[in-house]
Amino acid sequence: MKKFLSTCSMCNRCETGTARRGFTLVEISVVVGLVSLLSVMVFRFYFQSNRAQTSLIEGLQMQSTIVTGVNKVLRQIRQGTEFIVPDLSEQSSILVFNDFENNTVAIFPVLNKALSKEEKEDIYDLYSYKAETKSFDLSSPVHNPDNLNLLCSDISDVSFRLANARSLTISFAFKRAGKSYQTITEGSLMNSGDVK
Repeated sequence: MKKFLSTCSMCNRCETGTARRGFTLVEISVVVGLVSLLSVMVFRFYFQSNRAQTSLIEGLQMQSTIVTGVNKVLRQIRQGTEFIVPDLSEQSSILVFNDFENNTVAIFPVLNKALSKEEKEDIYDLYSYKAETKSFDLSSPVHNPDNLNLLCSDISDVSFRLANARSLTISFAFKRAGKSYQTITEGSLMNSGDVK
């Protein structure tokens, strides 16, 4: 036993001849606290990074939806030869024009009840409807659902204002997941009006 006491270099407090065999409660508490703090910081960084990435992806998807919808509207307008509604001095949420086959085309918003309930605000889908002149009977007009075309969704507001007899300015306000997006674009009649 005396020999052990003289060779015990690991512990300076070996007065009784017994070596320390573990960690104190304070040391364990400090280590657990540091590991907990480090893991909280790592998880917070991970979740913030993940949330930022999700938000970025949602924003890019919405921008893609907006660009696609606006392009569909502009393609419809390019088929026109003459604006009917609105007048030059008016702003309207409805656009009516004649196309090169002398059909009447209307672009108008329709309330989307499911999205409106979700967003707690009126949200619309934008449709175009073509009334074909050759099959249209004025004495008994009939709505043909095959001529109804969805142009874009998630619209909280849309307005058409004529800049002149051949072009107009369109203001869109989109809303998805509580985020609002706005865009203004110009469209013009591209056809000459010659009937084929």
